[in-house]
Amino acid sequence: MDKWDSLKRSAGGGGGGGEEESSGMCQCKMGVYGDKCDDCHPGFFHFSSTGCQPCQCNNHSSYCHPQSGICVNCQGNTRGPACEECKYNFYRRPGSPLTAICTPCPCSSVTSTGSCHLDESGTPVCDQCKPEYQGPNCEQCRDGFYNADSICLPCNCSGNADPRTSPRTCHPDTGHCVSCINNTTGLHCERCRDGFAGDALTRTCRAIVIPTPELWTTPPPSSTSSSTSSSTPGLPMGYTNGTSAPSLTSSTAQALLTTLGPATDSTTAPPSVSWTQFNIIVLAVIIVVVVALMGVAGGVYTYREYQNRKLNAPFWTIELKEDNISFSSYHDSIPNADVSGLLEDEGGDVTPNGQLALSGPANLYKA
Repeated sequence: MDKWDSLKRSAGGGGGGGEEESSGMCQCKMGVYGDKCDDCHPGFFHFSSTGCQPCQCNNHSSYCHPQSGICVNCQGNTRGPACEECKYNFYRRPGSPLTAICTPCPCSSVTSTGSCHLDESGTPVCDQCKPEYQGPNCEQCRDGFYNADSICLPCNCSGNADPRTSPRTCHPDTGHCVSCINNTTGLHCERCRDGFAGDALTRTCRAIVIPTPELWTTPPPSSTSSSTSSSTPGLPMGYTNGTSAPSLTSSTAQALLTTLGPATDSTTAPPSVSWTQFNIIVLAVIIVVVVALMGVAGGVYTYREYQNRKLNAPFWTIELKEDNISFSSYHDSIPNADVSGLLEDEGGDVTPNGQLALSGPANLYKA
């Protein structure tokens, strides 16, 4: 090697590895490339006289920034300058190396924020559950809610839930109310109990009271007062002979006062007609009207049939001829009469319309 070759080699410092004598191309060091060996190869960074350093991305990426060395396009649900951290909503099991991929948190975005952390035992726990859920993984319904196809819904007890069962007012799996108040019952306290009527939704269930009529009973008068009253005509009814106090009982007096009271006090409100009775009355009227119409139609039909038969009915006419029989000598001529003249072999002709005509001379009566 002559002096010129040694000077050329010493002048080729930097990232170059020297120049091939045969081709004139520079031989680059590790991680360096280019015609003049002046740039880092992809997957390397920090160009210097010693060459370029490989990217430190914990096997989650093959590329980094050529000057800073920050990893780009991290894989395995990782992030960070060296892909050493897990993305949001992912975690890496305790003791796992940085080269291990990150696992999704067991937290649904429907029931929680989706993020998690590791507790003392290394178990992933959801960071924050939504108001309806609870539990390490936000998989349980809070008190006052029930599970309906993995969704927690608020208990519906129609405002009649017993506060003594609070905060758990319904079953966590079925949603059936635990206890009802305000005289209500049902799976959701939505109707009145037996013996009560009203609207459970407005909490107005009241006991059904069946009114009983109050009967006024007057005890029969005693025989003493009757006899005394009858024996003493000067005293009014109900007074004894020896006393001036009335013998009427309190119930009798009250009944008497009620009877003698003003007419306005003894009147009662007219009974109200229920919808059922009204419907029955309307139905009866409709039936009567229909029957009447059917009767009228039947009468008209019968009358027309009668008129048609009367017009088409056959009738008979008898033609009387002159006779020589004297009514004065009727009885004398009967024994001597010629009966054969009354009925002859030749009969009368019957016309198509039912008329009888005696046409022949032999049909005449003979004396």
